[in-house]
Amino acid sequence: MKVEIDQRHIVRLLIALPILMLLGGCTTQTWYEGVKISAENECNKQPPGAAADCLARLNRKPYEAYEKERTSK
Repeated sequence: MKVEIDQRHIVRLLIALPILMLLGGCTTQTWYEGVKISAENECNKQPPGAAADCLARLNRKPYEAYEKERTSK
């Protein structure tokens, strides 16, 4: 049962982290990296085969490339 409680706290933290970063006036880069980490953590919760597929689909683009692409549109 203790493991379930710990997992719930982790999930809440992963959900709250991007929100807190936005409310705290963090930089776009911090927000971008936080979202990437949250997505990776969500993939790692899946069964091994599904986790590998999920991780393969993740955005691995560095912030600088993302920012360049975003500002050029």
